[in-house]
Amino acid sequence: MSFLRPEAAHALRRWAETAAAAAVAALALWLGVRWSGQGALVGWLALGGAALALFWLRAALIGALARGGADGPGVVVIREGEIGYMGPWRGGFLELDRLVRVEIYRPAPGHDPVWRLIGSDGTTLAVPAAAEGAEHLPEALAALPGFSDLAAYGVLRRAEAGRHLVWQRDIRRLGAS
Repeated sequence: MSFLRPEAAHALRRWAETAAAAAVAALALWLGVRWSGQGALVGWLALGGAALALFWLRAALIGALARGGADGPGVVVIREGEIGYMGPWRGGFLELDRLVRVEIYRPAPGHDPVWRLIGSDGTTLAVPAAAEGAEHLPEALAALPGFSDLAAYGVLRRAEAGRHLVWQRDIRRLGAS
C-alpha cells in the first residue's frame, strides 16, 4: 500500500536522479569554494567533482524531461552506432551513419509524439516517444554532427500537431563519407 498518489510517485521517480545530481553538485561546489581558498588539495578536488556533477546534472535533467508519462508500445534498443525499435506492429534497426533526417511527429494535439528516423535509403523507423527506452534517444542521437538534445526536447514538448524537423544531415557530406 502506498501513501502517495500514483502521479506523485511517478514524479518522484522521474526527478529523483536530477535532485541527487543537484545535491551532489551543490555540496561539491560548496566544499570546493570553502576549502580552495587556503590552497588545500581537497578544495580543488571538490571543485573538479562539482564540474563532473554538473555534467551529471545536465544528463539527468535531459533524461527527466524526455521521459514520457505513459508506457507506450514497443522497446527501443540502442547499440553502438545503431538504433533499433521492436514494436507490436513494425520495427527495425538503423545505423547512425545512415541517418539523414530526424523528425518528431505529433498526429494531433494531446497525442503522444513519435520519433521519425529516416535513413539514406528511405527506410523510416517510427518510434513512439513513450516506448520503453525512448528517453535515451536524444543521448544516442547526440553523436550526429550538429544534433542538439535540448532542441529535440523542446520539439517533444510542443503541443501542436505535425512533423517537426529536429536534425538533417548535410547531403553534400553524405556522398563524401
